[in-house]
Amino acid sequence: MENYLKFLQKLPINLRLKVINYLEKIVKNDLKNLDIKALKGTNIFYRCRVGKIRIIFEKKEEVNIIYDIGFRGDIYK
Repeated sequence: MENYLKFLQKLPINLRLKVINYLEKIVKNDLKNLDIKALKGTNIFYRCRVGKIRIIFEKKEEVNIIYDIGFRGDIYK
């Protein structure tokens, strides 16, 4: 099982649903109204902020790829 799936299972249900909603938007490339920034030193990796949670993904033309989900301090290590 992927690490980010385990992370999602441990979240409270209301926060989990919010993160899943953001994930659906990211995968469908519907990025407007999301807090997204490029990661330093790269053109294809981005992060999306959902409160204290960060979603790291690779930006593609049609479908984006999710790489990891975690809390703010832990995700960048």
